[in-house]
Amino acid sequence: MKMTKYFTLMNLAMFIMATFMTMKFSMTKKNVLIEWKLFTMESMNLEMLIFIDFKSMSFFSCVLLITLAIITYSQFYMESSSKKTQFMKLIILFVASMSILIFSPNMITMIMGWEGLGMTSFILIMFYQNKKSVMSAMYTMIMNRLGDIMIIISMFNMMNLGSWMFYSPIFEKKEMILGFLLIGAFSKSAQIPFSSWLTEAMAAPTPVSALVHSSTLVTAGIYLIIRFELTMKFHSMTKIIMLVSLLTLLMASINSLYEWDIKKLVALSTLSQLSTMFIVISMNLFSLALFHVMMHAMFKALIFLCASSLISFSNTQDIRQMMGMNTMLFTMMSLNSASMALCGLPFMSGFYSKDLIMETASMQNKTWIFNLIFYWAMSTTMIYSMKMSILISTKNSKMKHKKLKEDNMQLVSKMILLLVSIGLGNKLNWMLNINYLIPQINLGQKMLPILMMILFILSMESYINKQKKLKLKINTVKKFKNYMWFMKSLGFKIKNTALMTYFMVFKNSEKGILTKNNMVMVKTTLMISNIWFTMTHKKFSSINVMILIMLITLVFLNSLNYKT
Repeated sequence: MKMTKYFTLMNLAMFIMATFMTMKFSMTKKNVLIEWKLFTMESMNLEMLIFIDFKSMSFFSCVLLITLAIITYSQFYMESSSKKTQFMKLIILFVASMSILIFSPNMITMIMGWEGLGMTSFILIMFYQNKKSVMSAMYTMIMNRLGDIMIIISMFNMMNLGSWMFYSPIFEKKEMILGFLLIGAFSKSAQIPFSSWLTEAMAAPTPVSALVHSSTLVTAGIYLIIRFELTMKFHSMTKIIMLVSLLTLLMASINSLYEWDIKKLVALSTLSQLSTMFIVISMNLFSLALFHVMMHAMFKALIFLCASSLISFSNTQDIRQMMGMNTMLFTMMSLNSASMALCGLPFMSGFYSKDLIMETASMQNKTWIFNLIFYWAMSTTMIYSMKMSILISTKNSKMKHKKLKEDNMQLVSKMILLLVSIGLGNKLNWMLNINYLIPQINLGQKMLPILMMILFILSMESYINKQKKLKLKINTVKKFKNYMWFMKSLGFKIKNTALMTYFMVFKNSEKGILTKNNMVMVKTTLMISNIWFTMTHKKFSSINVMILIMLITLVFLNSLNYKT
């Protein structure tokens, strides 16, 4: 308990200090670079650099504010848990890793925070220590490690160029390095083909989902691309970002219409907003992308906290069975306010970023297919948000004997995020001052999002009644809609394989522990390894062929580098 209060006060003090520094950097337009030389070996210097500017300080303030709300809520959520101290330590470790990532100006310090985020996310997902959480954690780790490998490969290629700095102009014509970085960013931000891990990560405690999988961890890939603004701006790679993010936006929007689990529904909503941020980056508006990252983080964390309260009250995650209108008034008010901010209701925080995004998209010289998919996906945001709000808000609790009163910690944590979800967008919009980048549009284009919102609100009742009565057979069409374009089908096989390997490692370890002496243990381990190697690879010659192909590929890539 003392540790929680101490960390809450420390977090509050850091947030106040970071807010004042954000305002100062906004007014002065100055940057600070702190250099810490760790050691020197011959002609090589190993240095740790910290880069502080308006972007990093504003995002860091956002992370601290959400962390403050999550810690306050966790005092209620983890009240009767015996792992409260372990939970708080993991949250502290996660925030520290995120801070390293935010203030890193080069790949060396960035990879420290990047790996710390992956490690703490893996531990937090399997926090409940059951079969579902362990399998989800293993699958999430496997999908993210693919992107981490690409980040490390890009670092090796950067080493040949003599610089790891984000702002170095020498990466501009190195498509291979930028391609590896993009794959790493796509894996961390759950873009196609790595999207399926985000819904699996909902096996974590709901406050963890509010902090990790909605506002901070999943935006790490976007923040990495924003830091490479000077290299990525007006680069041909933006076309790839546009294509991948548009497909992910379409997939997440389709799946969200057929999802009834509230946590997975909010996760799919997060996925669609992440795709929107990547689309904005492909339009070369990096400041607008960061603006939407911070606005989205606030109201999406609030939606997760409201979902946590509703789950604990209704004892279910199905929104068709949830109820709480007559007992959790503040939670319902917060949920509806955050949903309206997500829809882009005028003069709420989400409006200032989403309205600029839609105006920018309307002025882009894109095909009619892009406009159709983009505006339809923006419309589905209103559909699933209203579906969630209407189904939960219109039902009263029938359990008269169950009089649950909201805890003070719940109220305070939601109040923190509710205030910023309503009023922060206007203030931050003036601080970023990005309106001059957006061309002016006519009245008809300006009224289009508002008219779309009114139209879909009027048609919600018939849509919800139709979805309640709809009973689809398990066929290919349903799997395409509900299984994230068959990516979850692949995920099932990966999780089963990972779990069996997990059990086999423990079984072999137990056999080794039961041996009487070290030599017998070594021989037993060697024998088991040879058996498994022979069973999996059949012939040793195939390994030699694989090594030869890898060597030829590396020689070919190096020859390309020398030519360029």
